[in-house]
Amino acid sequence: MDFKPKYLINLVLPLFVLLIATLVYIGYSDYKAIRESAYSQARANISVAQDYLNQHYTAANNQLYLLSEILQDKEDIATFLTAAQYVVDHQNKFLEVGLLMDSTYYGTNRLKFEDVADRVRHRPWYAEAQQSGATFLSPFYRSNSTKKWCVALTRALEVPGKGDVRIVIELDASAMSEDLSSLRTMKDGYVFAVESESGQVVIHPDPSRLGTASVSLSPDILDDILNGEQAGEIPSYAYQDEYKFSVYETNQRFGWVLLSGTRNQEITANALKLGVVGGTLLAMLFFILLVGYLHSRVHQTGGQLLEALEFEDLHLQLTKLLKNTIGCSQVYLFVMNEKEGVLEEPHHHLRVAVPTDLFCRLSGCQQLGRDCQPEQDLIVRQISPNVPCIRLPLVNTARSGHIPTNQLVGVLYICQPGMAYPFFVKMIVNYTLSALNQLLLTQHIRSEDQMTGLKNKNYLRKQMEQRLAETQAQYYLAMIDIDDFKSINDTYGHLFGDKVILMIAALMKRGFRANSVLCRYGGEEFAVLMAASDIDEAKERLEAFRASVAGQKIRVSDKSCSITVSVGFALLQEGMESTISQADKALYRVKSQGKNQVFDAEDPSSESSAAMSGKTGPINHAKLKNTKPFSEVRQSATLTTIDD
Repeated sequence: MDFKPKYLINLVLPLFVLLIATLVYIGYSDYKAIRESAYSQARANISVAQDYLNQHYTAANNQLYLLSEILQDKEDIATFLTAAQYVVDHQNKFLEVGLLMDSTYYGTNRLKFEDVADRVRHRPWYAEAQQSGATFLSPFYRSNSTKKWCVALTRALEVPGKGDVRIVIELDASAMSEDLSSLRTMKDGYVFAVESESGQVVIHPDPSRLGTASVSLSPDILDDILNGEQAGEIPSYAYQDEYKFSVYETNQRFGWVLLSGTRNQEITANALKLGVVGGTLLAMLFFILLVGYLHSRVHQTGGQLLEALEFEDLHLQLTKLLKNTIGCSQVYLFVMNEKEGVLEEPHHHLRVAVPTDLFCRLSGCQQLGRDCQPEQDLIVRQISPNVPCIRLPLVNTARSGHIPTNQLVGVLYICQPGMAYPFFVKMIVNYTLSALNQLLLTQHIRSEDQMTGLKNKNYLRKQMEQRLAETQAQYYLAMIDIDDFKSINDTYGHLFGDKVILMIAALMKRGFRANSVLCRYGGEEFAVLMAASDIDEAKERLEAFRASVAGQKIRVSDKSCSITVSVGFALLQEGMESTISQADKALYRVKSQGKNQVFDAEDPSSESSAAMSGKTGPINHAKLKNTKPFSEVRQSATLTTIDD
């Protein structure tokens, strides 16, 4: 058959149209996937921010309640101010605690103003019709004393012989903004908040935006929110010559509108990064289709990282994402432990020092797409000495004034990468960083006891499992129980019992090293996981803590009492459950032999004493709480404030 050139020419246009149509379809599908992922990521960030604001509102409200009880119990301004100063010094979110009593205002950091009855009525935190016992949330304002933007919670009280009495706690909006700045939507998006009544920006990564009018929320949207609309989307609005999108949701506690989004251009730019189609378009068609597929695949599966609730889930999802896209043999996700200055890999139970050359590479991430040699990185020498490996620092970038600062959050190592092109790797880094930030903030909220600020039982168990995998240090678990706590509650009431628990928590924070894990195990029972060179050193520290508790005395009106604790501890070895059981048995022996002592699980003398008394077997907490009447506790010393 005579093949004529016109046939080929006739096919050029249909092939070209088909190619363009295919590229347009891929681009549009990619755009939809990225857009849906960005919206999902924005909503997830708002959910975390909601939990964060609710937690701080509850903490401030609890502090108001405790301070009001201290003022009403003691009827002493000096004692109240001492407790208030402790709250401000140990909670960086609280700017100032103040007390208005008739026409005099007392504040932390030795503030005192007299004859202010007329002036305070014009302060935002003063509500004329506020009833006694009620809590009032102020509008957003700039503090006169600290010169910072804040919001205040005020509680009105009835004090005998006094007229207008109010306690005020100011929450620092800049500090809350800094905490939430790690929540990113894609690369350039962030979380911010607007006061629904005034339309002012109250949370923003840029401190200069605080107190300014919101651009994203139009008057019509604000009206809808004030009329009861709880959530919605803003597909497009202009800000600094760029168009952005945001999703929003109302926070019921503060009455603020939380928003999260990013530039529409960022979504479009990611969707159009398929390469430049030139004269060799037909020859490169397969490669372009492959790039488009991987690009879409990364965005579709990358959003699933944000659904991880545990580090194990995040590791599995990330491994699946990398193996299905760029290809690899093994994945290591190290998380930065700021407290101890080391990198931790929860899935493989690794704890290593930060490579010395890493911090100089954070801003540029020069290792993207390059092999990291074992002689350059001790971690690579340990996890992948014989195969290629790339290292990806996960860095939060923030601004201190006009100077950008970098904070290392973690490091991702990918062994034997298939297509380690910077284009795909940067996308994976962005998703991994967002998911890790969200998980760390969620874990922080879930791992703390809200009343004392100590860690909870779940966190302690995870730390014990991690320490069991280590061999370079010895760890000891101590179980601490407040003696006769039920008698304390029955004699003085549960509010007094709460003060005892807060005092024990404060003494634990002051008495143990910073790298110890301090936990409220449940009710009146506490736990400490600490490193020590030997059993004598561990017992010496615990004995010092026991003595510090016994040296305290709590007063209520004309009554006073001393508090003691019983401590049983054991070496962390063999297994987590067996260690807890051994420490619990040691605590049982203390309870059965007079309380207010420190026993080691391996102490033969205490073991034999317990055997002679015929009291063996697992501890029964229900029967131990009142083995000795509370009236027999006689040790005492002066306690200046409950919160010390």
